[in-house]
Amino acid sequence: MKKELLKKIRSAKQILILTHTDPDGDAVGSAWLLQKIIQKLQPAARAGLLFDPEHKAELDYFIKKIKNIAVKMPDLIISVDASDLSRIYGLSGCRVNIKIDHHESKSSFGELNIVDPRAASCTLLIYQLARQLGLRLSKPMAEALYLGLSSDTGNFAFANTDTETLAAALECVRAGVRPNQIFNKLNEQLSFQEIRDFAVALRSAGAHCGGRLITASIPAGLKVDNRFLIDFIRREKNAQVAAVCVEKKDHIKLSLRSKSGINVAAVAAVFNGGGHKEAAAGKIYSATLAGAQKQVIQYFQKYVFPRQ
Repeated sequence: MKKELLKKIRSAKQILILTHTDPDGDAVGSAWLLQKIIQKLQPAARAGLLFDPEHKAELDYFIKKIKNIAVKMPDLIISVDASDLSRIYGLSGCRVNIKIDHHESKSSFGELNIVDPRAASCTLLIYQLARQLGLRLSKPMAEALYLGLSSDTGNFAFANTDTETLAAALECVRAGVRPNQIFNKLNEQLSFQEIRDFAVALRSAGAHCGGRLITASIPAGLKVDNRFLIDFIRREKNAQVAAVCVEKKDHIKLSLRSKSGINVAAVAAVFNGGGHKEAAAGKIYSATLAGAQKQVIQYFQKYVFPRQ
């Protein structure tokens, strides 16, 4: 696997790195980290990145730090942190040459597929590859790695936080990363209006299935980060699963979090999505926000928490 990856990178002159729509910190960090690795392995290559412009505003701070390079005719396309071909932004029907991902998925759409669902973040998987290649962690690489680690582990609070994750985070700090700065830029950038909108969205919270499922919804008019909302409502002590429906232009986005070992990735797959056992997302089409939420509740009532 390592030899094949090296061969593909070292034989390429123009490389395009893509990730999923509506990217998160792990998607941005993975693309950024991989670009830095490619620049070390193949200095003559042009390695550019393409991000969905519909990303969350706090990611601008990190994206602006990336020295992007225009790539018009790539001879190598690499996708990172994308489990499904349909979720990759900017692919335009081209073939993915290398897929690097850490989600559970049966979709092996790359010519070379490097997938490890055990990795807490895609950046961690890429860092492991860098170590195998004998590359030293520079400060920009460490920032990219830490961005993905903190984003996909809920600031090291989720169940996927393990010894490898913490060891990698330690190496990031040793390389010059300031954890409080990453946390601030990712989690403490709300406007006053966003705080007020959050309060409105929080009023939609409801408990179902004997309290084991807690839900909330975000109408299109509210500027609320669904990650903040779902991570807040999942704190309810009796909830085993949290679900948030977000009204988008042509669909309803579904976010899911599990606290009890219930595989929400399997639930997300029913709703045109996927992800991890503890955190997943899906899409519901041709439904109102209330209708989509009803579908989710009914699914949990029938298949996940049936009455005894």
